[in-house]
Amino acid sequence: MRLRLLLITIVLLGGCATHHYIPPELQYVAPTDQENSLATLVGFNEKRLLIDDLTAFVLAVGGKRVISGRHGWSTPLALRPGLRAITAAFQRSPLTSQADLKLKVVAGGQYQIQFSTDAFFFRTGSYCDFWIIDIATQKPVTGIERGNIVNSIRYFPTID
Repeated sequence: MRLRLLLITIVLLGGCATHHYIPPELQYVAPTDQENSLATLVGFNEKRLLIDDLTAFVLAVGGKRVISGRHGWSTPLALRPGLRAITAAFQRSPLTSQADLKLKVVAGGQYQIQFSTDAFFFRTGSYCDFWIIDIATQKPVTGIERGNIVNSIRYFPTID
């Protein structure tokens, strides 16, 4: 029995310590052009008192991973003008979701990811809708894309 619990603990903690390496060529590198020729995109966070916040953030731009992830949700991410493929993600541990959005970026624009979800306390949730707004006008600049909620806890050990 003790050996069983020890093995389960090692497996669960080992998964937390695993670091996934992403090669540099697959990482998003923000442009460093003149500031007025770029636009910015930020995520959104809803504070919760008792449990994890609801956070939407930029997961990828053009298929390249944004390394700051959830922790960088409030840091403006520089984008060049043009049509950009944005992968938006949602997290409320252990619930996650993501969806791809097409954003027509305009120089000097300031954009923010928005979301709507049914992932609330005592419910696992089933969806998260994502869209992007222009911060200056507070109007949507993309359509709504729906992502399915995934529960990242896949194994619930039984203890005798």
